[in-house]
Formats: sequence, structure tokens, C-alpha cells
Amino acid sequence: MANYCLASDVANFLQVDNFSGSTTPTDSVVSTFIDMAEARVNQLTNHAWHTNSAIEVTEERGRIQKVRTNSLNSVGRIQLAHYPVIAFTQHATPSLAQTNGNIKIWNSNQYTDYLDTDNSKTMGTTTDVVNKDFWLDTQRGIIYIDNYNLFDTITDSPAGVDAYISYKYATHPTPNDIKLATIYFAAATVAMNDDLNLMPEGDDSMDNSTKSQKFEDMAMKILKDNKRLDRDMTMSRAVGGFGTGLVTR
Repeated sequence: MANYCLASDVANFLQVDNFSGSTTPTDSVVSTFIDMAEARVNQLTNHAWHTNSAIEVTEERGRIQKVRTNSLNSVGRIQLAHYPVIAFTQHATPSLAQTNGNIKIWNSNQYTDYLDTDNSKTMGTTTDVVNKDFWLDTQRGIIYIDNYNLFDTITDSPAGVDAYISYKYATHPTPNDIKLATIYFAAATVAMNDDLNLMPEGDDSMDNSTKSQKFEDMAMKILKDNKRLDRDMTMSRAVGGFGTGLVTR
């Protein structure tokens, strides 16, 4: 299902009538091309740009950094590799046998699942952080762990892994540049699969292969100019933590 743009957006870009069940290609085929374009944008950016296309991360390894300590407790901070976070996910067969959950925190002898109701852990909000066990900053991808002793956990945790987190992330609504890049990629596929003989900017002299390559180049330029490509995002997000987990698209 197309999320970043519509078949009508591609038709408008190509300056043709709207696609339908009787056109070549049909509207359903163009929707498939859009799905392919969205998957390519996700891969190039290592991100999802609509909640319906959210990317799932399984058991990302995290380090807990101390951000506040007093005589009674410590507050720890886990920086996730991807954000905004839209949901935590649960897996039946995690790599660690001790627990079955989403936010597994090392407590000196085992991993405790903070989302397991049996452990009576409670999650706070931006307006209710005090007296809660943890709080998630969804936009910045930061988990805060309250009342957590950090002095021995880093050395005691297996392989220095203080936490395993499974979650989904995506940006919504879809930014305009991502929408435009998706339109270009979808139009490139249309040009390679159909003889429309039409070209934006009034140039009808190019063959379909040349048109398709031009659309591809324009899409890549949009992603590069807006620093959406994975290498740019990785550099801008190099903040703490391991950031390693199984990513499912």
C-alpha cells in the first residue's frame, strides 16, 4: 500500500491523465511501483517515513550512561540508534533466554524486562517522570531509567551490554522531500515499463531508458541535498550506545 505518495502524484509529475484500471500501466501497477520506490527510499535512508512503513529493530544492544545521581538513586540514559520511536515490540524467542520482552535491563545478575507487567515497572511521560521506573523520549530516541544503580552494571553485564531493546521507528507525516524522491523513483520505473512518450520540463526527445535514469538521478539528488542518505544520518546520530540490532523492513 502506497504511503509516501499516490498514483495521482506520479501521474501529475509525468503530465498524464490519472492512472486507472484501463490505462497502461494501470493504477494498481503504479501503486506497486510506488511500494518499490518507498522500499528503496527506506533502504537508502535507513529510516521509515510513515507509521505504516515502520522499521522494526530486534534486541538492539545498549549502554546505560549515568546522567544524575543522588544519595538515594541514579538515573540512567540509553540512546537508541533510531528515532522517532513509535512502539516497542515483543518477541517470543529473544536471544537471551532469561526474559521475553522489549526493554531488558541488566540488574547485576540477570536481565529484567521493564515492559513485563509481572515486574511492576511503570512508564512515565513528559509531564510525569518522577516516581516512575522509566521514561521514553520518543522524538530523540532516549530511554531514561530511574532508581538504577550504575556503579557495577557496566562491568558485570555480559559483554558490557547493559540493555537489549526491541522497538519500531518511523517519521510521520512524510516530509515533502521524501515524498518527491519517492515520486521520482516511481516515475523512473514507469518510464522503464511503459511508452508514455512524455517528459516533465517539455523534453520528449529522450528514450525511456534515458528518462528513467534522469528521474533516478533527480531522486538521489533530493536525498543527498537534504542529508537523508544513510551515511549522513549515521554521522549526525553518532551518540552513545552500541546501536546494533536486527533491523526488519
